[in-house]
Amino acid sequence: MRTIKGPGLFLAQFAQDTVPHNSLESIAAWARDYGYKGIQIPTWDRRLFNLDLAYDSETYCDELKGKLADIGIAITELSTHFQGQMVSVHPAYDLMFDGQCPPDLRGNPEKRRHWAADQVRKAATVSRRLGLTEHVTFSGALAWPYFYPYPQRPAGLIEECFAEQGRRWRPLLDAYEEAGVDLCFEIHPTEDIFDGDTFEMFLDAVDGHARCNINYDASHFIKQAMDYIGFIDVYHERIKMFHVKDAEFNPTARQGVFGGYKGWLERAARDRSLGHGQVDFKAVFSKMAQYDFAGWAVYEWECCLQHPEIAARAGSDFIARHIIEVTDRAFDDFAATGADMAVNRALLGMKG
Repeated sequence: MRTIKGPGLFLAQFAQDTVPHNSLESIAAWARDYGYKGIQIPTWDRRLFNLDLAYDSETYCDELKGKLADIGIAITELSTHFQGQMVSVHPAYDLMFDGQCPPDLRGNPEKRRHWAADQVRKAATVSRRLGLTEHVTFSGALAWPYFYPYPQRPAGLIEECFAEQGRRWRPLLDAYEEAGVDLCFEIHPTEDIFDGDTFEMFLDAVDGHARCNINYDASHFIKQAMDYIGFIDVYHERIKMFHVKDAEFNPTARQGVFGGYKGWLERAARDRSLGHGQVDFKAVFSKMAQYDFAGWAVYEWECCLQHPEIAARAGSDFIARHIIEVTDRAFDDFAATGADMAVNRALLGMKG
């Protein structure tokens, strides 16, 4: 067994235009001072990282690694959540996604899609250059408007959705295979991959591709009233990344999983800072250790109540306390009998 690496911190929710959150070097030092050993970098945020330059220049990658090594912090993984979600966008969301893509792509969904796919593809090469072995992204969504339908969905609609997702993502997965990097999809409501069943449908659409894997985040399952511990039992062979995020689900007489169009503060299902929600992290970390998870435990903060600075400060200690330093021997080795095959056969009543 191997001990989980960490604590790590996903930088996306902490980046701002003010010091120390406005450059990679300063935010990395800030994270280190709070006890984090690694940072997960959002590749769409030019204040922190330039994916296009990293793809074009090995020197840029080498200099970045050197700067972070001098600071004393590692890169856990890169993220293309924004770009991955734009690989597949239902037209209902075109105008909203135009606000997250470069200005020259706005109003042109097909051009935006090809740009997004190219960004995800570039991240495979850049991950390899940075010595990384996992990458996290979103699948995007073509069928999400129809997940709870009326009128009835036409026959074959969902099957065609996943067939198209397979056509779009299979070449990208092949690029990750060539780079030697696992592409880990964050299973998340609003994505076509939002639970175990939909992950399996996607996996079938890409022919069980070895690089098609999972970024595990219990918060997305607890908000759907799923068995988030059992999920690890079922999918541990595909879980290659780990977001440590807390959440709670408190259904009432007025609302449940869907939230009644309320804001985050008023939803039955909402994200919380670590230790403030309902996720049993002792059980989660035990399961991850049991299945020999070798990656990073990375904190993703999305609390609707606690200030991010306070959450970040407390989060590193929370993760550190939950990481299990795995044993190198069985607890009952002291009582070993030193038996050999002959003794074993004799104990079973077998001769010779």
